[in-house]
Amino acid sequence: MVKTMAINEITPKIPASPDAMQRAPKISEPPKAPRISIAEVSQSSAESKSQMMDQISINVEDLHEAIEILNSSVKKVPTSLEFSIDEASNRFVVQVTDAATGEIIRNVPGDAILRMAKQLESLKGILFDDKF
Repeated sequence: MVKTMAINEITPKIPASPDAMQRAPKISEPPKAPRISIAEVSQSSAESKSQMMDQISINVEDLHEAIEILNSSVKKVPTSLEFSIDEASNRFVVQVTDAATGEIIRNVPGDAILRMAKQLESLKGILFDDKF
């Protein structure tokens, strides 16, 4: 197999003419980086750390206030939690009920999710060769 060479591979490099070299921009020294002392860097990082710590403490205070508000509002409504396992899907269920009336406030996960899980369980033998 014969390899063909491109023109630039066989043409010798000819130095540029003196006129072309005079027109070319001269390469100057690289720009000097600004000098910052270690003390300045340390002071700057200490200031940013202080600002971030202040912001974190403000966020923690806001979080504690929100928790207090939630706890006080939950105490106004007497509720109880009941934990169980759904036999059809083998999933944990949490039932929130009103302690005074016995009314079910919420099921977690909801009834629709439990029904869907039960139907998916029944399709396992049809969709897959083996049951898990």
